[in-house]
Amino acid sequence: MKSVTEIIKRKSWLIVFAGVLLAGLCGSVCVQAQDSTAGKTVTQKKFQRLINKKNAVLLDVRTAEEYKSGHIPGAVQIDVQKTDDFKKQIESLDKKNTYLLYCRSGKRSNAAKMLMKAMGFTKLYDLEGGFIKWTGSKEQ
Repeated sequence: MKSVTEIIKRKSWLIVFAGVLLAGLCGSVCVQAQDSTAGKTVTQKKFQRLINKKNAVLLDVRTAEEYKSGHIPGAVQIDVQKTDDFKKQIESLDKKNTYLLYCRSGKRSNAAKMLMKAMGFTKLYDLEGGFIKWTGSKEQ
């Protein structure tokens, strides 16, 4: 009968491989968990509740023309399509605040969320379906 030590010596490559595989899986799970907390797409109902939250900043990431044609009251307009200007304006914001983003349909606000996430912002929410699905109050 073989001792445990002999079996371990023979199978050491398998143990090392299993350890590397386990470490890789743990790293992947940690990165995914971190990504999911940095930004979420939320329903209109949740978005409305977040608007009333202390330190919440509402960002309309559409063009100036779109903003002028109608927007959610209290929104600050910063055009995400003007990437360099967008980044410059975002850099001056407090990363500790909660940011609520919206665009026309949700695509640009998601892009803005990803840019802000890469810049270190962690409390990011974008409106599911965008402004075209918004049934709350609007300003011109």
